[in-house]
Amino acid sequence: MKKFFVGLLLAFILFSGIAQEQPEPEQNQEQISENLIISKINFSGLKKTRNSYVQSKVKKFIGNPLSEDELHELETAIQLEGIFNEIKIETEQISGSEAQVNVSVKEKITFIPLPFAMYSNSGYLAGGIVLDTNAFGRKDMFMLGGFLTNTAKTGMASFSKQPKGHGIPGFSIFVSGSKRSPEFQNLDKNLILKYSDVLFNFAFTLTEKLSEHFSFANNFKFVSSATEEHSDFLGVNPESIKVGSTSLAFGYSNSDWNGIFMSTNSASISAEFGITNSDFSEFRYPLSFSFSIGEQHIIFTDRLRFYQKYSGFYAKDFNIALFREQDAGSVNILPGDFSTDRIIGGNLGLEVSLKKFSWGMLSLYGDYQLVYTRDSDKEYKFEHGPNAGTRVYLAKIAFPALAMGLAYNVPHHRWQFSAAMGVSF
Repeated sequence: MKKFFVGLLLAFILFSGIAQEQPEPEQNQEQISENLIISKINFSGLKKTRNSYVQSKVKKFIGNPLSEDELHELETAIQLEGIFNEIKIETEQISGSEAQVNVSVKEKITFIPLPFAMYSNSGYLAGGIVLDTNAFGRKDMFMLGGFLTNTAKTGMASFSKQPKGHGIPGFSIFVSGSKRSPEFQNLDKNLILKYSDVLFNFAFTLTEKLSEHFSFANNFKFVSSATEEHSDFLGVNPESIKVGSTSLAFGYSNSDWNGIFMSTNSASISAEFGITNSDFSEFRYPLSFSFSIGEQHIIFTDRLRFYQKYSGFYAKDFNIALFREQDAGSVNILPGDFSTDRIIGGNLGLEVSLKKFSWGMLSLYGDYQLVYTRDSDKEYKFEHGPNAGTRVYLAKIAFPALAMGLAYNVPHHRWQFSAAMGVSF
């Protein structure tokens, strides 16, 4: 099992206390006058978050006409930061042509000493991390920790800083080390490879916000996998490797907040070129390409949204230690220990909000998944099937959602359960 979804303990879900129904946000009672310009935006309720940081995120609204649509876009921009639990917006006319917007917020819990545990068909995981998603009050992210699984012992650390735009890039640094005994399965869930290695990863990424919706990233990475021993399986060789690579990625993202869901339309494409020393003697030049396209929008009612996502990965001259898993094709209907160098897939479905509580929101989702990938026998195969489950979105903790689902692989007549909460590695 190479990829794990880090889970919180069940008690952590109830961190905020006994569930109560979330009250509807207060509405601004003052009618918005016509022909007013937003001249100032004030924030109250900031504790950890710096005022200069949130001001930098909303300065694009200064000088714009005051309207319901403009206030909706402002609330979406603030919600998109993911560090505020409650947002209340009021307007105040301060002159014949100018208005002031007063934003009252309550911050989420962003510094989290986090124990986690998980069990699935692929194995178990347990460990802990210290996570700060709003370091220095500027939404920088810091993480330090480690975990133990049935196939690996891993330690890791990372730090990332947001880009400021206008030629001032952000950056991230990630380092990890693992002692592993990975196992690989084919699409029929037959074991095709098992070996032991010591894996080291280092990555440095520069990110630049080209405009409001477009971004650019340049990644520099070094990977070392020192194979200690391996079973002999026909047609595969794990090899000890040293890889240095660089990649370029372009991305687009546009989001909308309707008070229940944050719906995001996104697209990204990346290309990676590397130099590999396999067995410390023969040099190769691996290439890879990947893409992702996602769409989410509200239909019929604010509590129901349609979503679809498609992604793919193609690699040439990649060592098996660098292969990608099923999430590279936006699906979860394949075996948990399946890896490949060629995959394209997607899903489309619906998600409905069942109820909001003081600690978050509960939803149900259902989608259909399709994937075309190359198996270990070098043959291309088509897999598909339905997937449904539930998600929990935490209101007071700046952390990803809990998701539990059951998928059915139609060609193999196989059920597969998945559960995830928090960070994924």
